[in-house]
Amino acid sequence: MTERMSAKQYREQFAEPKAVPSARILLAEMPPSANGLRKSFIKEGKVISVKSAGYADWRKAAVFEIKSQTVGKVEGPYRLSIVAQRHWRSKRARDIDNIIKPISDALVKAGVVHDDSLAECVTARWVDDLQGHAVVVDVEVCR
Repeated sequence: MTERMSAKQYREQFAEPKAVPSARILLAEMPPSANGLRKSFIKEGKVISVKSAGYADWRKAAVFEIKSQTVGKVEGPYRLSIVAQRHWRSKRARDIDNIIKPISDALVKAGVVHDDSLAECVTARWVDDLQGHAVVVDVEVCR
């Protein structure tokens, strides 16, 4: 006979991400540039700023992809390392620093980190072969 799990046991095992010292996340799509994350317009004499549709779509897909990898939660201050595929589906040059913000936001939304203000160190670099992935992200607890 199998024992029933309590609600707390179920949450600990399945629902709530477990604390881990590090996590590796693979993303299939390149994030939009930080330059295009928001759009602004004037409404009734006030400047209104909202997330762009492209950013909202990318973040929703990225959060789903991150959660499906069940990487756990890195608690407290952390180091963030981003490696991105050079010339991902475009020969247009991009600035590496413009992919940091959308990736950080997706990590928070997916529950991998509590807040992106806890990042103690952030590195980002281009590489020429990520075996089909757009981005590889490593998050590690600062000791």
